[in-house]
Amino acid sequence: MSENKNKRNVKIEIIRLIACFAVIWYHIRELPFKSNGELSETAVFFECICTICVMTFFLITGFFIYNKKDTIISDWIKLLKKTFINIFIPFVMICIITLIFHEYLISRESFIYCLKNIDIKNIFDKLLLSFKTFDVAMLPGTAAHLWYIYSYIIIILVYPISRFILTKLPKQVSYIIILILTICMIINDYYLFYGNPTYNIVFKIIHKPIYYTAVGFVLYNDVIKKYIDSIDYDKKSLVINKKIFITSAIIYTITFVLLFITQVNYYLGTNNGYVYTSWLSLYSLLLTVAFILIIYNINIELFLNEKIKNIIYFLSGKTLGIYLVHYLIITKLISIGFQNIWTRNRPNILFHFGFYIFYSLFVFILSLLLILIIDIIKRGLICLKEKII
Repeated sequence: MSENKNKRNVKIEIIRLIACFAVIWYHIRELPFKSNGELSETAVFFECICTICVMTFFLITGFFIYNKKDTIISDWIKLLKKTFINIFIPFVMICIITLIFHEYLISRESFIYCLKNIDIKNIFDKLLLSFKTFDVAMLPGTAAHLWYIYSYIIIILVYPISRFILTKLPKQVSYIIILILTICMIINDYYLFYGNPTYNIVFKIIHKPIYYTAVGFVLYNDVIKKYIDSIDYDKKSLVINKKIFITSAIIYTITFVLLFITQVNYYLGTNNGYVYTSWLSLYSLLLTVAFILIIYNINIELFLNEKIKNIIYFLSGKTLGIYLVHYLIITKLISIGFQNIWTRNRPNILFHFGFYIFYSLFVFILSLLLILIIDIIKRGLICLKEKII
């Protein structure tokens, strides 16, 4: 195992993989309405399960991004370079693919048809407008999931301010700022659920994750490192810190029930089959914090040998690529008829659960294979370039 892998936390990597799987599940789920227009409470139930998906990634980002050793500006420059090379460039490539091959992805049109109808000016204009506004609204629907990348880029852009608040100011001041933001978020969520869905105080979808990374920083440094990683526990014990484990399980259960009730009432009251608050609300934050603490509290070392850990590290390292391409694959599967509409006539929750597990795993594997093929092509091009030079 390499030095890099030795530094990686297998629990965090497992949590990352679960979140990636939940993102796929969220994107393949049925809308919360049956074909006859009635509310599907089973669909709402599974939607509530998936609320941990993107929130987990933002919290995990907060775990480590502010714990750098160099100066704020030095680390910021490194992050900017890394983000540009590893995230922004692949993001632009996926945007271009969605713009060129949108008709192929959503219908049975061929690759050739899309290539023959390329409009370079239209592609350039939409990309430029998207970059200027940090919005995916002007891109095809197959790029809708890429809002996450813009959110991450904003996190990096404001990194010096966030890190200064979290690490340079007195801890009490940092906590007061986070508390004020939390109060604003509660008010914001209230209006999203019960008032005008377009109402925002300080939290737009793309800005909320800055707050989430701050919560992740506090969660990791003031809870996980102090009360889980530092505890002297029996290596054969399944649970490391039982008090935190039980407390987290209670918080998760209560929050899940409240979210489920709120979601059902929301759909019945607004007849709206889609709402962002299910996965970017305070409900989601509480669920995700509880979920992370529950998983992290399990002594996973009991079940993993080095070979399994290496597989986990490998798969976790591909989660960004899987995130970028999975929605394109889902869209194409729907366009060729591989979809889950037929599950609406089978209200059995166990049947739905089994189907979603299978379908999500299928999309995960297809996405992974596509990423591996791209990696092989990229390595081949690099080798060819070296031989030519």
